[in-house]
Parts: sequence; structure tokens; C-alpha cells
Amino acid sequence: MADLVMSQEEERIMGQLMIPSQPTVLRAIAAEVEKEEGDLAQVARLVSEDVSVSGGILLVVNSPLFRRRREISSIREAVMLLGLQRVYSVARTVALRNALSHLPRMHEFWKSSVTLAEACGAAARRVKRPDLLDDAYLVGLFHLVGVPALRSVFGEAYETVERQADLKGWPSAIHEEQRRYGVSHDRLGALITQRWRAPTSVIQATAHQYQVQRLDMLVTLHPDARDLLVMLKLALRATTAVDPARMTYADWEATQDFLADYLALDVQSLDALVDELT
Repeated sequence: MADLVMSQEEERIMGQLMIPSQPTVLRAIAAEVEKEEGDLAQVARLVSEDVSVSGGILLVVNSPLFRRRREISSIREAVMLLGLQRVYSVARTVALRNALSHLPRMHEFWKSSVTLAEACGAAARRVKRPDLLDDAYLVGLFHLVGVPALRSVFGEAYETVERQADLKGWPSAIHEEQRRYGVSHDRLGALITQRWRAPTSVIQATAHQYQVQRLDMLVTLHPDARDLLVMLKLALRATTAVDPARMTYADWEATQDFLADYLALDVQSLDALVDELT
């Protein structure tokens, strides 16, 4: 499962994005995760010392994704409830989001992305892959992050691509991006998550997010990548009211038969599944 290899142009654009390296707290948590018996109390202390990460963890742990009956206000309690691996996953998501906060119009981007990420988590449960809940959330949150990244590099010149996407959906923008800039937002989003050592399944699902017709190919890249891509498409359909450009009716028409076949459902049952995600 090799890493994505950057083209010369992709490497140049990644260099302009000024994405910082992983913060010390994240590397320290990763070190605890790799131990045979990681120290939860030490992880709680590390998280508590980083205000941005600790605040983000509390927001996530109290979101609909985790279905808590009462609000969690203590980092120590959050860490004990989540466990090492999940704390690391959530902390990485929060820290990467913080690292990208300098990109233009990110408040608007996160608002719709969080809704989509929560729908991806719901899809993970509905297709009986709760073990992929955190990865599904990560895909939902960051799969389109290549768009603000390209906007930050090319400024007003990128608005032409965005207007096209508003009319025809983001899949239609890929060829225009490649023609103009030598890189597309799906690849760039995957490269950003790869730089922060996201799971390979997340990276590959992001890189191939418009290739539902090639689901079998994704198995060779990572066994879980195709399930994550299916969850993403279901969530996109369920949240079209939030950002219609992310999943147009034409996009859904082109993908629903592949999704139905993969999930062994008829189209009516697939629609019913989507309705359950909102």
C-alpha cells in the first residue's frame, strides 16, 4: 500500500500551502499509541496542555457522532471513554483542521463539512462498519479540502472553476483544474491528509472519490477504501441541502446503481437508507 507519489506540479503547490508539521502533542500521543500499554493518564495530560486540541476533542466527543447521553466536560473523562486509538484519531482530525485554518473561507467550508462528516459516521453504522466510524468522519470532513487549498494558491483565478462547480458539481471541475493548474482538488486533498499520516484507506478514498464505477480497484489500494467511498457518497446524497454542488442530482444518477449493487440493495432500499442518515 504505497504512498501517493507527487508530480512536480503537485509538489510545487504543496510547498506553497504552508501546512505546518504535526504538533508536538500529536506526535506524543502517537508514541503512546505505539507502545504495548500506552498511558491514558499521560495522554490526558498532554491533550489538556494544548488548548486548541483539547477544545476540539470535547466538541467532537459531544457531537451527534458519539451519541452521548450527557455532556463530557473533562478531558480526562473524554480520554478514558475514547481510549488511546480513538483519542489519537480525533486529535489528528482536530489538529489538521486547526492547521488549515489559514486557508480562505474556511468557516463556510467547515460548517458544511462537519454536517457531512457526521452523516458519514452515521453511514458507517448503517452499512455495518462501525469500526470505520472515525475514518468515515475524517473522509467526510477533509475530502474536499483541496478546494480551499487551490483557492489559497490561485486566488481570484480559481473562481472560474468554482462557478463551474456550482453549476455542474465538483466532479466536473477536475479536468478544468488539471488543464489550468496541473493538479486537481481530489488529489490535492489526498496529499494533504497523507502529509499528516492519515490512514491509507482515507487517503485512497479521497484520491479516488469520483471513481465509484471502479470500486473493485480500490480494494487493491486498501481493503477499507471502497467502503469509505460508499459511505461518503451516501452521506453526500443525504446532505445535498447543505451544499448541492457536492452531490448534484446528475452525480447521484450516475452512481446510485453502483452503490445499490455493492450494498446488495434495490434503488428504493438505497433511497430509504439515505433518508435514515439525516
